[in-house]
Amino acid sequence: MPYTAVIGDIHGCIRTLDRLIDRIEARYSDVNYISLGDIVDRGEYSLEVTLMFMELQRQGRFRMLMGNHEDMMLDYAGFSAIYAPNAWFGTGGKLTISSFSKRALDTKLTLGTIKNIDFMPYLEPYRDFFLGAEMYFGYDYPRNNFMFSHAGLGPSNGKAGRVTEYSNRKDYLYIWSRDTDKSTQKHFGYTMVHGHTPVKKIDPQHNPRMPYVNRNKSGELVSVNLDTGCVYGYALSAMVIDDAGDFEFVSERCMD
Repeated sequence: MPYTAVIGDIHGCIRTLDRLIDRIEARYSDVNYISLGDIVDRGEYSLEVTLMFMELQRQGRFRMLMGNHEDMMLDYAGFSAIYAPNAWFGTGGKLTISSFSKRALDTKLTLGTIKNIDFMPYLEPYRDFFLGAEMYFGYDYPRNNFMFSHAGLGPSNGKAGRVTEYSNRKDYLYIWSRDTDKSTQKHFGYTMVHGHTPVKKIDPQHNPRMPYVNRNKSGELVSVNLDTGCVYGYALSAMVIDDAGDFEFVSERCMD
């Protein structure tokens, strides 16, 4: 029986990711993986996480979704001109530059003389991997239909949180929406599976080490939030789905 393991925000936490995948592989057979994005920034091992997923992709077992942190990284490296200059540095980009350059650019980072042209050669071997990341896609199962994206889609259509500055892009909601957990109905029949906003921020009473399951008053599964704040010391979580569409969660306490 094939399984699909959907993994929430990693942010360079390679030790925790490695342990989580070990647990999944020991428990399930024939597993494919989906990353909900935000594999880079904030943590120290963005390159190692990237290499692990590139190997799974080479094996035909992996699909990558675009996170807002990957989007900002690509923007900094010259693939778009959406964000303010050096905006990426405010979201952990300097740690990603250090990781991908294997510390070769640390002096420039310390002195504040770093430029995007310095980083470009270090990202080049991985450009196709990141540029190939998808904004969203759906799977139809016999018992559930799931739509996967980094941030999901919230009821405010981008008016919640600080996403409106990017609203000239038709796809920005999928990586920046901040109110998906407030949705009260499925998205055209699909349950949204997303990350982006740590569950502790959307419900302080919820166990921050467990995914957040959002059901409406009728009991329908509207959305699932898999960002359990690993880089903030909580946990890295996966939603493991079988071929019927039934699922369970696997979470690993942060080790990074």
